[in-house]
Amino acid sequence: MPSVVWDEVVGVRAGAPGVAELLSADWILVDDRSLPDTDLGLDPGETSAILLAEAIGADVLLIDERAGRAVAVGRGLAVRGTLGLLVQARRAGHLPALRPVLDALVAEGFRLSPVLVEEALLRVDEA
Repeated sequence: MPSVVWDEVVGVRAGAPGVAELLSADWILVDDRSLPDTDLGLDPGETSAILLAEAIGADVLLIDERAGRAVAVGRGLAVRGTLGLLVQARRAGHLPALRPVLDALVAEGFRLSPVLVEEALLRVDEA
């Protein structure tokens, strides 16, 4: 993940749920390479995530914001959002149930479209 995104997540939101787990996750690699100074019309985190994904030839970019996803897809990147990642984790057996995870995200202020939530729950037979 680009250092800009890391700083947004663990620096600005130091006490937020999940930050302690992120800090202890040895599988997350923070990349502070210099990226092109390209204005994609997005916030710095989304811009750096897209530019880093391009620089490393990422298979998929985890990005939720609609505008960022549109720019990434327009630049030829494959994208997945948090909801899609959680559906994949549930299907693979890494989550015993999806609904409690989604409920917890919403309770913490994560915005999820009710229509997309129902679609995701249908995909994992939890509707």
